[in-house]
Amino acid sequence: MHKKIALLFFVIVCIFTTSTSISFADEKDAKEQVFKSELISAYGVHLNKGQLPLTSKVDLTYGETRKAQGLDVAEFTFNSFNDQKIPGEVVYPLGFKETQKYPTILVFSGHGEMEELISKPESYQHAGAVELAKSGYLVFVMENRGMGKLAKMGDHLVLDAVSRLHGGSWYGDITTDALYLSAAVNEIPYVDKQRIGTAGVSTGGALSMLVAALDDRVSAAYVQGYLGTYAKTFTDGTHDICNNISGILNVGEMWDVGNLIAPRKALYVNGEMDHFHIADAQVSYAKIKDHYEASDAGGNVSLLSPRGVTHEFSTQVATDFFNKSL
Repeated sequence: MHKKIALLFFVIVCIFTTSTSISFADEKDAKEQVFKSELISAYGVHLNKGQLPLTSKVDLTYGETRKAQGLDVAEFTFNSFNDQKIPGEVVYPLGFKETQKYPTILVFSGHGEMEELISKPESYQHAGAVELAKSGYLVFVMENRGMGKLAKMGDHLVLDAVSRLHGGSWYGDITTDALYLSAAVNEIPYVDKQRIGTAGVSTGGALSMLVAALDDRVSAAYVQGYLGTYAKTFTDGTHDICNNISGILNVGEMWDVGNLIAPRKALYVNGEMDHFHIADAQVSYAKIKDHYEASDAGGNVSLLSPRGVTHEFSTQVATDFFNKSL
């Protein structure tokens, strides 16, 4: 009799514990979904038929091909929201064959032009796309509105001001472009869809973080020269005001964005001499790390502050990360 009572008590405890853990998990997921929705709204990310453009039919139209440090580079364009043609380039790894599948990285440009990621190793972006392609990755880059080949659209701060008239932002516009690019890349047969990464420095780091947060198909995110806090990092007067997203602090903090990437792999890098100060990054990272550990994935996230590194793309650090992660 006592054994039957003990067994019944054990079953009741197990049911209660299981239902409680499921409830907690559901509550956590629900909160993240609410934050994601509010994040999309605050940035002004453009929806397609009420949904993120992750599964939209997006075709890449290819153009001229050239060489960059011995690798083939092909130009392409794709249509984003409002039918704006966004130019981009794809860097093929040595010995590329369409019959094989390749780990793929979307490398987003910071302030400047995407060409800095291709043929300008002297720039702060250090031809990062080509350097990654040298290690066997298929690499896609795109131009940001108001810069490089899209400079004819006007200064990005003017574009930002116009977007704010509709409750959006320049960052929301280019994040949307990046999501359209991700949709296109996920349809390419020689892309290994289980091994897709994002990377970038500065604005490129922001896009890497945002795309990984919004697109669960991203396996690994490399974010350099961006992690900090909305409340402090962008109120010291040293950063471009395009970073100040209207009402973002009413929605959440930057660590909440990082939490959306968990439990997938992420590496945050703020150089010792970067004006995106490591102290600000550490505040957000502590919260992100706690979230990863709560998901039993503490080993999937790291923060580095390389000595002597300023606001620049650390190509070898990024390569090492993706070699381990993809």
